[in-house]
Amino acid sequence: MYKNCERSWVQIRRKEIIALFFIVIIEIVFVITNISFLSHLYKDGARNSLKENVFIISNLIKEYDKEEYQQIFKNSDMRFNIISLDGKVIYDSRKYNEEEKLENHGRRKEVLEVMDTGTGFDIRKSSISEETMAYYAVKRVNKEGERVVVRVSKNYGDTLRMLKIILLAELLFFTFLNFTIHGFYKKYLKRDLYRKIEVIEDFLKEKGNGENLYFEKDPWILNLWDIVQKWQKQNLENIINLNREKRILHQIISSIDSSICLFDEKLELIIKNSRFNYLYEKDKLSYLNLIKDIEIIDVVKRALKEKQNQKSEVYILRLKRYFSVNVKYLDQDDRYLLSVKDITQTKGMLEVQKTFISNVSHELKTPLTNIKGYVIALEDAPDPLRGQFIKTIKNNIDKLENIIIDFLNISKIESSNIVNVEKVPVSRLKTELHAVLNERIKNSGANITYSLNLLNKENELKIDFEKVLTILKNLVENAIIYKGNLTPEIEISIIETKNRYKIGVKDNGVGIAPEDVEKVFERFYRVDKARTSNKAGTGLGLSIVKELVERCGGKVDVISKEGKGTIFIFTILK
Repeated sequence: MYKNCERSWVQIRRKEIIALFFIVIIEIVFVITNISFLSHLYKDGARNSLKENVFIISNLIKEYDKEEYQQIFKNSDMRFNIISLDGKVIYDSRKYNEEEKLENHGRRKEVLEVMDTGTGFDIRKSSISEETMAYYAVKRVNKEGERVVVRVSKNYGDTLRMLKIILLAELLFFTFLNFTIHGFYKKYLKRDLYRKIEVIEDFLKEKGNGENLYFEKDPWILNLWDIVQKWQKQNLENIINLNREKRILHQIISSIDSSICLFDEKLELIIKNSRFNYLYEKDKLSYLNLIKDIEIIDVVKRALKEKQNQKSEVYILRLKRYFSVNVKYLDQDDRYLLSVKDITQTKGMLEVQKTFISNVSHELKTPLTNIKGYVIALEDAPDPLRGQFIKTIKNNIDKLENIIIDFLNISKIESSNIVNVEKVPVSRLKTELHAVLNERIKNSGANITYSLNLLNKENELKIDFEKVLTILKNLVENAIIYKGNLTPEIEISIIETKNRYKIGVKDNGVGIAPEDVEKVFERFYRVDKARTSNKAGTGLGLSIVKELVERCGGKVDVISKEGKGTIFIFTILK
């Protein structure tokens, strides 16, 4: 009996040690796996954060000099370097103007990786600051067109310290847990185990055969391991899903063309996107301190007071812009969602439409009234006046036709962005231009000359023929209309460069007053002299010119002096 108990005790102790060993192994595996995952997660987070910063900085160095982006990064906690391909430090945001003192960075791990793969990442202790830093580097081209290595770094020491704290906390937790379990086991479970051993021993004495009962395997160790594995797997999946959802939410919020702010029940900021940051103060949480403009604050106050959704259009005088402000009350969470959208362009388009309709009505009404009046006058007019009346009616019909053509051109331009570039001989452009203006040229005696400076010997232009013909037609027609008392002398010059054409139309007409030069491209705008002239157009000709030139990827300028003629110069892409 004593030997049997001693043997049983030895077996139990062996099982205890094995069980303890397995528990410790499970805990160690869990801690190592968890810390390893967190370490990789933080490394990936640091890499992605630095990668985003490199993307922004890469765009800056293409446009700015280092003196300019030093102003941007001099107070930043992020360190930013530009390194030549031979390892020399060209710029350092922390050691600005001390770059010559810095050692060659060509053997840095992240720089070597850049040379091999195009990107580099490393975490190590800095030789300068003695701090553990995360480095990310890529190859880029700077403003001078040189290929350089752009490297961004930030402090990673806090992350390592956090990981050590987590590791220590987990070790302390499992140590405490083991002691607790051990105490509980000795006090309760072991007593039950001894009781079961006594029952087994009594069973063996009485029945004589207890092998199945005694050696029956306890499944709880296997079950525990399965539970830990499943929990860990689910935990990892949850973290990955949360990060993915967070990334998707950030992308969605960032892509919205409105400013989005979420406030809690006390109107303290929870989250906002980066749209329209000029409407907000930096690093403020309360909506009263965060929002700069009282017009938006008033809408938020109404939503707070009434606990209801509010929507309003406001005009902010300091910005001279219109905004649509929408505040939604989320009653389930007692939160407020503020969205602000810039509607200045929409407002402007509505105003343009109103002005356009008003001007169309006025422009059509004038010739129609004249035609109607002279038709009535024809009934009783003597024969000598009939011819004059018919001529006036014809002129007004021509004017009405020109108005409709201009309106159709404007509509056609606005409804299509297509540019049909083709090779066109200069001779064809001359022929078509003279054909479309034949009557005006003949009646005015205008003399049109050409000055060509083309790169190709075939005298061909790569242009959208219809658009360029319309531009020249409107400019030459203007030169003929506003000729004053002189015979129109018009010179068309075409200069070809590598990727564009520079075209000028020069006349000897009455010119344009300085106060009118900036306005001549506005729709329906005509100088005062033109408004009283029967020969004047619709006021759309030059606005059509501007629209067509911009469609062709260029711009138009005007040089004019009253009584000395006008020069219109425009460029178009090939």
